[in-house]
Amino acid sequence: MGAPLRALLFFAAVCAAPAASARPLHDVQSNGVLRVSVYRDYKPWSWEENGKLKGVDVEIGAALAKALGVQVDYFLVRADDSINDDLRNGVWKGTVLGEQPGDVMLHVPNDPKIEADNDKVKLTAPYQVEGLALAVDPAKADAAKDFALFEREKVAVDMQTLSDMILLSARDHKLIPNVVHVHGEDKAAEAYDKGQVVAFYGEAAMVENLAHHASRPVTIVYPRHPLARTWPVGGAVKADSIDLADAIDKAVADLSKSGGLKKIFASYGVSWRPPPQED
Repeated sequence: MGAPLRALLFFAAVCAAPAASARPLHDVQSNGVLRVSVYRDYKPWSWEENGKLKGVDVEIGAALAKALGVQVDYFLVRADDSINDDLRNGVWKGTVLGEQPGDVMLHVPNDPKIEADNDKVKLTAPYQVEGLALAVDPAKADAAKDFALFEREKVAVDMQTLSDMILLSARDHKLIPNVVHVHGEDKAAEAYDKGQVVAFYGEAAMVENLAHHASRPVTIVYPRHPLARTWPVGGAVKADSIDLADAIDKAVADLSKSGGLKKIFASYGVSWRPPPQED
């Protein structure tokens, strides 16, 4: 995920801006607001439509605030050059424009290396296992499970992504003539709806959500490939907001047990894939 570099005229503001102070649980509850950082323009996780903020992460943020007994406020984060930059903007410092970071940022890969590389953040409990998925014509789903279908049929994919790399390398590069490159998963889904391709491939939540709204019948499959990994997605708070992290972890566990998370994901046509429970 990338974004244009910040304008140079704000460079001085970066140097002068102090790091935002932590807001542990007591402060959040005293102020009555949980500020939640979510990505801008990232369907189906978080996006604006007709002036209203929508998405899986948006609803999870609201559910976390409710569990803490406070109101929710959202901070929209533009994807920067790396997750480290996003955490700086969304969690511990804020942006060069002076926007304050959130108390918690959602949709952070739950990877210990991220926490090791960012001593100013603490990761919170994952709430989804994300991966890659293929939306395909139901009559051709079986042949798509090992990508063999695309030695003779066309498949659309967002260019220069992991999904693109997988398709181009699969089955000894035999799929290359039938890989249709587009800009964005929405364009891949559009190509499918128009009958230009028999499938489209990409991040699972995006593909599932787009397939949910497709005008043609569609089946979701998850082809195996050495590069087709999965990754847990959770949240992050400031490193010294330990009690807030604990409260968020409990709220996520409660939402999982109650079926709240499954319901949120289902409302966007996305399968909830719960992370493995720790002993």
